[in-house]
Amino acid sequence: MPDNAEVMKQMDEAAGAAEAEFYQHCKEWKADDVVTWWSKWYLKAGHKRLGRILVAKGRKPKE
Repeated sequence: MPDNAEVMKQMDEAAGAAEAEFYQHCKEWKADDVVTWWSKWYLKAGHKRLGRILVAKGRKPKE
C-alpha cells in the first residue's frame, strides 16, 4: 500500500492534469460538462483540489 506522501503526490499530479483539461475546454463548456469533468477527476484528485481550480478561475479577470 502506498504511503501518504505518495498518495498526495499522485493526487497533486492528477489535479494538475484536471486543471489543464479544465482550462483547455472551459470557454466552450456548459455546466453539464463541468459536472462530467468533476466526476472524472474527483476520485483521483480530490474535491478540495478541484474546488481550488474552480475558485481560482472565478478570481481571474475575464478574458
